[in-house]
Amino acid sequence: MSLPMSVLICTHNRASQLDGALRSLESQSLFKDSFEVLVVDNASTDATREVFGDCAGRGKLNLRYVKEMDLGLDAARNRGIREARGEIVAFLDDDARAGADWAEAILTGFAQHKAPILGGRVDLIWEAERPGWFSDALLKYLIHCDYGDRVLEVTAAPWLYGTNVAFRKELFQEIGLFRLDLDRKGESLMGGGDTEFFHRARARGKTLLYLPSMVVGHLVPAKRLTREFFRERLFYSGFTRAAHGTESLGRVLANCALFASAGPLFAVAALALRLAGLPRQSFAQERRALLAFGYLYYCLLKAGGRVPPPRQEVWT
Repeated sequence: MSLPMSVLICTHNRASQLDGALRSLESQSLFKDSFEVLVVDNASTDATREVFGDCAGRGKLNLRYVKEMDLGLDAARNRGIREARGEIVAFLDDDARAGADWAEAILTGFAQHKAPILGGRVDLIWEAERPGWFSDALLKYLIHCDYGDRVLEVTAAPWLYGTNVAFRKELFQEIGLFRLDLDRKGESLMGGGDTEFFHRARARGKTLLYLPSMVVGHLVPAKRLTREFFRERLFYSGFTRAAHGTESLGRVLANCALFASAGPLFAVAALALRLAGLPRQSFAQERRALLAFGYLYYCLLKAGGRVPPPRQEVWT
């Protein structure tokens, strides 16, 4: 049976956070028969199934459950897309909280616009205060997104964010699904599956629109407000940029030369600024060094033949 929309929540061992995401969907202004919620359990070993069962018992959602044992966010996304009954497929992260009119805003947006991809605002829900070394440049690494209060066509990075994005399902039939060699697998902080997909869609002439009416909140637990977390997050951000494979060989070589020379300088500057008692300026330089080193590390692995080829899934 076809439905106007399917909402996919892909989750791995985050049962406590999943409950909040589901409750936010229970409070939607849109009548529940207008959309289904598909929980894609990605090889979880915690109480994910029990949380799903509790939500199903409350009877407030048109709810389904799928178990995907191939570990990886994009494997879970692709499974959910194939299973979805809706003409529109929307993604909501398990640690996101949909605004009360989120689902309604998505269907209204697609009714008003021909674009095959719509994304929206992501506000951050802070569990703890921002540390002194934390600058606004780091907000995007916590999946913060705010392009203003008007509808905007997005034509380049940082694109939209997979925690709050929706697609016409027919787009996947046309250009394929998400690459399986990118994005998170278990506790890995590698990303970029949605970014690569947006780049591919744009290269095919597809329009991506930002809708300020599509609003979700994204949890920021205290454990993510540490230098250790951000060091790994930033390193993998540089690694992922290289892994996308969207840059020309000349651009990659130029980047490698630049990063190999500038990366160590950024690291030295970071140390000097930290010793001088300037933590925010210090971590700004450390951020640049980590992005450079992540990019270089991927390129070295690829040059040594230690990178698997892209795994692009097509619609079947």
